[in-house]
Parts: sequence; C-alpha cells; structure tokens
Amino acid sequence: MIISTQSITTGSSSATACNTYTWVQNNNTVYTASGVYLHTFLNAGGCDSVHSLNLTITPCGNSIVNLKLFFQGYYDGAGLMLPVLLNQNAGTSTTVTDQITVELRDPNTLAVVSSVNTILYTNGTAVCNFPPVNNSYYIVVRHRNNLVTWSAAPIAIGTTPVYYDFSTAASKAYGNNQIQKEPGIWAMYSGDIQQDENIDLLDLSLLEVDINNFENGYFVTDLNGDGNVDLLDAPLLEDNVNNFIYSIHP
Repeated sequence: MIISTQSITTGSSSATACNTYTWVQNNNTVYTASGVYLHTFLNAGGCDSVHSLNLTITPCGNSIVNLKLFFQGYYDGAGLMLPVLLNQNAGTSTTVTDQITVELRDPNTLAVVSSVNTILYTNGTAVCNFPPVNNSYYIVVRHRNNLVTWSAAPIAIGTTPVYYDFSTAASKAYGNNQIQKEPGIWAMYSGDIQQDENIDLLDLSLLEVDINNFENGYFVTDLNGDGNVDLLDAPLLEDNVNNFIYSIHP
C-alpha cells in the first residue's frame, strides 16, 4: 500500500470561499471543517493507495470549542493516546490519534445545530471551529468505534473560545458514561463497532470475523489502535459487553 500525505492550513484568504477547501485529489471534494481525510484508490500499478489530507481551516469569526478527551481502547498511559492513524498505515503523524465528529445539539429539541470533523491528537486535545452560534448546547462526540458521548449539561458557546475537558471526571459525560483509565483520567468507552449506541454481541461478532481474517490496517475493529485486528482487541470489548455498556443521553 502506498500512502501520500499532505498537510494544509487555509482560510478565507487562500480558500475558494470562507472556511472551505477543495481537494482536487478526491474529485474536487469541498471540505468545510478541519480534519484528517482519506481517499483510497487503485494506482497505475493496480495496488491500493491512500491519499491522506491533514486539513486545518482557519475560522472566519467562528465559535471555537477546545476539547480534551480520551478513548478507552486507544489510551496508552501518562495522558497520551496512540498515534492510531500511523499504526494503521493511514497517516504519518506521531501526534495524531484519529478524526472525530463533534456536534452541537439544541438543549430543548436535541436537534443537531452544527457539526464538524476535526483532528484528535494523542494528548487528547481537539479544536472545533463551528459557524457562529450564541446559545447553550450539548457537546456530542462521535468516533468510528467508540460510544457516542454527550457533555453532562449544555455548555454556553458564543464568540469567546470555550474549553471543555471530558477527561477529568466521569461526571463530565452525560450519565457519568465514562471509564477510569488512571487516577484522575477518564475515557469514553470503546467497542461500538456497529455504531448503534450499544456495545453488545453484534459488535463482538464483527470483531471475530476480522480476527479470523487476520485483518490489519485501517479497520474499525482495531479497538486498541495498534494496527492489527487480533485477540488483543477482544478483552476490552468483552468487558463492555458483559457490563451492558450503552450510550446515555437526554
């Protein structure tokens, strides 16, 4: 597999429009949020190749939410997670863990007001640049194999940057829905492979298939983020299945 990576920082002065970027290598796809984006294709030699784009879009008067959070399966100790994309041959950075989706939800209707894709770094930090808003919202974090997690309560978000740290206590998540990894450090549950907001036997069956197929690389079933789908991924998932872990939210 051949991987080519480019890192781009852009904004209204160099982008095609304010807060947008057009990626020519992926059929002129227009992006409006910072994040790590992948495009897989067959090269001239008939081999799988991946374009990886680390995109940072400079906000134009946006509402900025700075987050800190950890994922159970990717946590490596001492306040750091693994560089999962690097391990899975989908990136080259030693400080990037993965991409996440962060939503702002109306506290009354629970409807999605705004959503961005952004980079989650190994130290647990992520910067979310939302279009301008001015109200209180639930902050919702989504990831390809972790349980969707909501902030404990609506957070006031406006023109002043906001900082919210999920990792300091279970109670920073709605319903105390986190697991302690070290004294004073809490993480969001891993193992929702099927993304149905439950960690159950349906997820375990998907993991077992990929273990039996000796999969490695960019797979959602790689729960510990080491680049391989194997028996080391199973204990975490089995514990969460046995403990009936599911998403808790309003």
